[in-house]
Amino acid sequence: MSLKKNKMHFSRRVVFVFTLIVLAPLLLLYGVTIFLMNLQSIRGLEALCNLEVRMNEDKIYENIQAYELIDKMIRANGDLLLFITSPENRDESEVIRTVKEESLTLERILSVEPSLYAIRVFTNSELVPERFPVIMHSSRENLASLSSWEFNYQAKYLAYMDSQSLPSACLTRELVNGKRPVGWVQLSMRMEDFFPFLRRSPPPHQNDFIFSLSESNGEKRLSQIFCQNAAPGREKLLSEKEIKDFGRQIFSGSNKENTRLQLAGKRSVAAWRYLPELGIVIAHTCETAMTLGYAATVTLLGLLASVIVGLGFFLIVRHTANRMFRGIYSVMNGMRRVSAGDLSVQIPVDASNEVRETQQTFNAMTSQLSEQIEQITTEQHLIADTEMKAMQNQINAHFLYNVLETIHMQAVLAGNDDISQSILTLGKMMRYCLRWRIHTVTLEKEMEYIQSYVSILNIRNDYEVLLELDIPEELSELKIPKMIIQPFVENAFVHGIEPLAKDTVIRIYTEVDEAHKKIWLCVRDFGAGMSQAKVEEILSYLADEKYERDSTGSIGIKNIQQRLTLFYGNDYRLEIQSEAGEGTLIRVPLPIEGDMR
Repeated sequence: MSLKKNKMHFSRRVVFVFTLIVLAPLLLLYGVTIFLMNLQSIRGLEALCNLEVRMNEDKIYENIQAYELIDKMIRANGDLLLFITSPENRDESEVIRTVKEESLTLERILSVEPSLYAIRVFTNSELVPERFPVIMHSSRENLASLSSWEFNYQAKYLAYMDSQSLPSACLTRELVNGKRPVGWVQLSMRMEDFFPFLRRSPPPHQNDFIFSLSESNGEKRLSQIFCQNAAPGREKLLSEKEIKDFGRQIFSGSNKENTRLQLAGKRSVAAWRYLPELGIVIAHTCETAMTLGYAATVTLLGLLASVIVGLGFFLIVRHTANRMFRGIYSVMNGMRRVSAGDLSVQIPVDASNEVRETQQTFNAMTSQLSEQIEQITTEQHLIADTEMKAMQNQINAHFLYNVLETIHMQAVLAGNDDISQSILTLGKMMRYCLRWRIHTVTLEKEMEYIQSYVSILNIRNDYEVLLELDIPEELSELKIPKMIIQPFVENAFVHGIEPLAKDTVIRIYTEVDEAHKKIWLCVRDFGAGMSQAKVEEILSYLADEKYERDSTGSIGIKNIQQRLTLFYGNDYRLEIQSEAGEGTLIRVPLPIEGDMR
């Protein structure tokens, strides 16, 4: 009954404290207000962008009308069309006079629209004499390859005339007399005159962009158009990603002509228009930073007030919580120490409510964990010892039979020192294997055993396995688990080399990983190799931490992986790389210091 009463009292105090926290609904109300203010500011920016882009569109269409007017005036000049159609019907003096008169006429037309700075008439007839820069032969430019509208166009054939080769918005159209093409007319206006909004100094945080629209293989793409004489800061170079994102908004199929996006690394709102006559998209953008500055100021002041109010509540809650949860904090601190690996921690039992029971349970738990871990560690070492003995005493009977048969044949066929050497090598191997009380050896001793093993392999086969060792001298005394390399050499021979039955190489070398304080002991063969599926199967088998009791399949490398994990930890995992027909690489991780747990 007393425990129940304490629980109710504790719960009431918790409810009372959190009831005092009225700050949450106030912050929610304040956040909604700020959100609505920001939303209204964004909508104001969108309206501004729409207005600017409409004004820019109107000015561009005014310039297009000027082009159309001049183009119609030229096409209405019947004398000019007749002259460039059949100049052969006139004598030389009349041709020269006509060229002069028509050139003056074309130059006077420019006064109708001062923003146009160039009118060029190209004639297909070589009989018409050229009068630069007004009347020229069509052969001076590949006019048929030009689009009707070209931007940043430069008349390179007039490069010596700077005033005639400025980057321009150029309209190029074919002249036809009847149904007969007789030439071309080309009208040019400076880019900054055709797009007058680029001449104005940009308002803060606002920008104008022009993109050409192209289509290839059914895919629409945008390319940014620049004006070399734009006002400083008027044009910004956009990245390919930003242009692609902007294009995705345009081609999304939505009828909306405004959007929100990141441009030049800043959040912006944008309005755009597609001008099909020119094949371009014009856009006006406003960065949200400046417009939202006022909202940010209000937000900051509100947050400051909220911080002051929240601080007051925080002090009250903290004072109360410290008194309420002192016992819980002690348990939490104890858990942190346990997570850091300290299982000897015992926390003081000083609470006067249900937390006291938690503290007592925690202390009992850490004591039990320490005992269990000690027991498990002992059991794992016993298992490792048993496995080591089993592996060291497990001699492949078929292998031993073949070796003894080989020695017998040597004795029968020829009396020489080979037999003595073979027996000596085999003896060294037997002594190395059967000394099961020694679990660790130096890297140098392990390599001597591998050399003996490969030597025996070469006796029993009619092809040679060449062993290449590349072990730095400073690593020769490195302590490693015994018999950690031989299973991989055996696997290389049985599964990779023996099926091919030809001379080959097995390389054993080291790689140092200073960043992770590891040494990789590598066994590389150039035999049959394995498929990636087989490699994944073996790695999956090695990842299974279940203790393997039988002696079939890959028990040798499974045992090695288990010993690596036991001695050095879970970070020391075997790596296998193989490709069918190319051979196999096994990488065995070892700590640089060579210390075991």
